[in-house]
Amino acid sequence: MIIAIAAQFGLTLFQFDIRGAFLCADIDRDIYLKLPPGYEPPPGKTAKLRRSLYGLKQAPSAFHKLFEQWLL
Repeated sequence: MIIAIAAQFGLTLFQFDIRGAFLCADIDRDIYLKLPPGYEPPPGKTAKLRRSLYGLKQAPSAFHKLFEQWLL
């Protein structure tokens, strides 16, 4: 029904994946990762998370900030 209304009024529809959208948001805190077994980082290096990750406590708020900026 929504598609029919959009077609009737010449509107454009957008679709996005919420799980995938969580991965697009930048996080505003420093979060360092524990590397999986078998992976050895170069000496003096650590793994820092740069973007939000699905299941992360900060993911919903980071996504909300990104979505709010997109709407405005």
